[in-house]
Parts: sequence; structure tokens; C-alpha cells
Amino acid sequence: MRCLILGAGGFIGRNLTEMLLDKSRNELVLFDKNVIHISPQIPLEQLQRCRVIQGDFNQETDFGRLTQGIDIVYHLISTTLPNNSNQDIGKGLIDNVVVTSLLLDSCVKNEVRKVVFLSSGGTIYGVADKTPLIENADNYPISGYGLQKITIEKLLYLYWYLYGLDYRIIRLSNPYGKYQKPNGVQGVVTTFVYKAMKNEELLVYGDGSVIRDYIYIEDAVAAILNIVDYIGEFKVFNVGSGKGHSVNEVISIIEKVLKKKVTVEYQENRKSDVPVNILDIARYEQCFGKLSGLTLEEGIAKTLQYFNCYFKGQ
Repeated sequence: MRCLILGAGGFIGRNLTEMLLDKSRNELVLFDKNVIHISPQIPLEQLQRCRVIQGDFNQETDFGRLTQGIDIVYHLISTTLPNNSNQDIGKGLIDNVVVTSLLLDSCVKNEVRKVVFLSSGGTIYGVADKTPLIENADNYPISGYGLQKITIEKLLYLYWYLYGLDYRIIRLSNPYGKYQKPNGVQGVVTTFVYKAMKNEELLVYGDGSVIRDYIYIEDAVAAILNIVDYIGEFKVFNVGSGKGHSVNEVISIIEKVLKKKVTVEYQENRKSDVPVNILDIARYEQCFGKLSGLTLEEGIAKTLQYFNCYFKGQ
């Protein structure tokens, strides 16, 4: 099986690459703007099955060359983030939706078997009347990022309807853990664990009551790979823990795991943040059995262990 991973140098891409290489004899084409982190993590014997390509995801990208001879495309790239995507909504749509249509054109031309798209369970549903959120729930995103994701979902359906291009959509909740940037602008759990380790102040938008569904990255990637191999009636799956925790609860668990108090600064909430987001994972569990991942406390402990090993090795 030859797989193209768009966004292979990112948090999810690096974990996906690792698991694909461990679990089978896949040949991988790894594409990203920043490839510096890709090769060092891959053992030499596995690196022989990889081809690393550096490039931007834009209208000049040679998707025809990238998708040639490819069986499965993993589309993990987004050029925007939820908290900045409302600054230029039109540009975000061009940079992501239009460019994805060019990718799909090449997939059709080169007879790619399947496209796996990483959507966003945390943003596409918008402000919901009730949770947990099922896949058939209304979707009225309140961020340009969520709008891009749901539009690409519709685009995938159209290409399947017109050309028979198979696809799977992963509506992922809030993953955290190994390889996530600890000083990035995404990833509350990972960032807070890192800052708490370093005795730095935690920045919270709003009063800390915002509720999210958190899933450890290895559990998320294992679920994604199950969905990729699925043959059945569904093409869209929520992937999360199915449980909600407030930001204040996350902080309390971090304090418990680290056995120390942390300093928190509360700032004005952001308009792009929905108050509550918990995913219903019944469809996934109907098809694959119970998603028995780590609890949030176990995942935080594992993230702490990763950081301790990482800094010890530097």
C-alpha cells in the first residue's frame, strides 16, 4: 500500500506516520512545509520505505506528481487555526477549499483509491443545543476554520458522487500528547502540562468553564486507522473520548498528576470558542467496538512522561 500523508511533519502527521510504519509494510510519501522533524524520528530500516518531500500546500503544488501511484491520501493540512481563521475568511476558503479541489482533481486523474480527510469535531458543529453531538447534527460553525472543514467535507461528497472517489471523514475532537508543540497556539492539555512543568503561568480565555472532549493522540490515530479500513455504509465518523471536561477540570487534573499548584491568568473569552463540545462516538463503537482509550488523567501522566524523556535526551 502506498500512502501520501499531507501534513506529515505536524503533530497528528508524525504520530500517524509512526503507527503506519509500525503496523504494516506501507510505503509512505511524507509531504509538509516543515520536514525537519520527520526523518529523525523514523528508524533507519523504516526510513527506506519513506520518501520525504518538502513543499507548500497551495495552488502551485504539483498534486499530479504527489498523487501518482498513490493508493490512499491522508489530508491533514490546514493553513489556518481556529483562533485566527476569522481574520480573513475568504483567504482561508481559497487557501484550503480551492486548493483541496485541485488535490481531488489529481486524485481522480491518478485513480487514487481513497482520500482520508481530517475534519474538526470541535468546530464544525458550532454552538449546539445539546451534546453529545452526533454526526447528523446541524453544523453551523462560528469560525472560518470550521467553515473550511465542513465545506471540504461537502466537496469530498461531490467528488464521490461525480467521479466515484472514495473517502472517509474523521471529525476529531481535541487530541493531545506526544509530538504536539508545547508552546504552540493549539492544544490546551499539552501546553498546560508543559507550562506547569516549567512553573509558568497558564493563560485561560474566559472563566475556565468551556468544556471540550479530549483524546490522547495514540488512541485517536488507532481509531483513524480503523476507519480507513472500514467497508460499510458510513463515511463520516466522530472520534473522541465521548466525555467532556472543563478547562478548570483539566487544570485540576494537571495539579493532581504533577502534585503541585499552578498559577492561572484568566482573560476575556474568544468569540470563536463554542461553550460546550462533546462528541457522540456511538457510530464508531457500533462499527469497531468500544473506544477504550486513556482517561484524561492517564493521558496527562503519559504526556508528562514524554516531556520528561524528551528534555532528558536534550
